[in-house]
Amino acid sequence: MKISFLVFFIVVVLFISALAYFNLQKIDSTSDQINTFVSPSVNLQLKQISENSSSYVEYNNELVYTVKYQSSSELTYDGKPVIIFVGAEWCPYCGAEIWSLVIALSRFGNISGLRYMESSSTDIYPDVPTFTLENLSYHSNYISVLAYEYQNRYHEPLQSVPQNIYLMWNQLANGSIPFLDIAGIYYQVGTTNDPGLLSGHNWTYVIKELGINDTLSRQIYSTANLITAEICSVDGNQPSQVCNASAVQHYESSLGVQVRTDLGYFQYNYISSLNLDNLLQQYEIKRII
Repeated sequence: MKISFLVFFIVVVLFISALAYFNLQKIDSTSDQINTFVSPSVNLQLKQISENSSSYVEYNNELVYTVKYQSSSELTYDGKPVIIFVGAEWCPYCGAEIWSLVIALSRFGNISGLRYMESSSTDIYPDVPTFTLENLSYHSNYISVLAYEYQNRYHEPLQSVPQNIYLMWNQLANGSIPFLDIAGIYYQVGTTNDPGLLSGHNWTYVIKELGINDTLSRQIYSTANLITAEICSVDGNQPSQVCNASAVQHYESSLGVQVRTDLGYFQYNYISSLNLDNLLQQYEIKRII
């Protein structure tokens, strides 16, 4: 009896030790990936996910954080409607939102320069696996993207937000993140995705979950479809195979239910097509009472 108990005790100790070692190795391998470029195979997976996910829609008015505000014209960059994102690498809510944003943007063009990132390990919902949009490259025939991660995962300064975008971000969102502006027509503050469903997992886990019809995938796809609908409404519903998807049209028909009127009107005057270094000269943003 004593021998059997001793054997059982040894087996339990070995199992716990092996589990601890495995988890430590998993943490180390995940940490090693932070800030490294996403592999071509993962890029391909994300592209395929963006093309196959439109049918996942979970419409709920409480999830729609989008606000439509009046503008004299669309905000453009490089001659195309511009999608503006402001976030921070430490922010778990930004990390959760970026999954949906990457899926949505992949439907309109090609993303390159994407790097692995995790939110802060000391914040609420620690270590959310995500991607950093710092120095993101994006090519599209339909839209342009300006993305700013203003702090890294350690709350240190990372990217400067141009003064005009900073003004808009603070006027509309009081500096809250994540902040997403769709061509000066729609804006979102916060996320509809629960970062708690991602916290502590890795990128492989999330990508695998996106192939399953569960709470996490429905949230990420629903938010992606909402962003897609906003983009379609400002770019002339192009490309048609994306904008004609039933899930996207479902959201597009509901856009603008919440209209922000207390801010007056924001007028965007396109001046000239300049490079990013001269962005402050490219747009004038005027408050009109």
